[in-house]
Amino acid sequence: MEPVDLTVRILQEIRDEQRGMRADMREMRADIQAMTARADVRFEVIETTLRDLAQQLVVLGRAVKVAIDDRREGTDRWEDHERRIADLERRAGGH
Repeated sequence: MEPVDLTVRILQEIRDEQRGMRADMREMRADIQAMTARADVRFEVIETTLRDLAQQLVVLGRAVKVAIDDRREGTDRWEDHERRIADLERRAGGH
């Protein structure tokens, strides 16, 4: 084989390899884009779930505050009733 033919053949092989590499790169880009799209969907689901959870925690926090306030008021009323009963018993000469 003559040197010119060998050079042409080598150049053709290099060209063919580059074409193959370009095709592989296109496939990799498509795969990466598909993975990115799936990741975006998953992150959107996670973000929505976290927002819902945050809203539920706010509602729960408010409910706990109301429950604590109600208990405090109930305790205050209970103590007021106990004091009144003790006063009545004292006035009546009881216990």
